[in-house]
Amino acid sequence: MPVRNISDDEKIWSGTKVRIYHVGLKVTDMNDDYYEYLVSFIFDNNEHLQLTNLTQGKAGNILCVLKKDTPNHYALGKTLKDRIGLENTFVLVT
Repeated sequence: MPVRNISDDEKIWSGTKVRIYHVGLKVTDMNDDYYEYLVSFIFDNNEHLQLTNLTQGKAGNILCVLKKDTPNHYALGKTLKDRIGLENTFVLVT
C-alpha cells in the first residue's frame, strides 16, 4: 500500500515493513530496486520506534526514528509520512 494512502491516524506498530523503491541498486529487474525497513523498538527508549534496513549489504542501518504516540506503543501514519516522505514509499500489508 502506498504510504500516501495511509491515514494520518493509522497506527504504525513495531513489526511493520516499509519499502522505498528506486534507490539506485544495480539490479536487472527494477522491481528489485528497493530497500526494505522494519519498524522496531529501540532498547531503553520508550519514546521512539526506528526503521531498520533489512536489505542485504545495508542490513542494520537506521533510516530514521518515529516518535511514538505516547503513552501508546505505536507511531501514527502522519509521523511516518513526515519522516520518510511519500515518493516511491510503500507499507507492506500482510
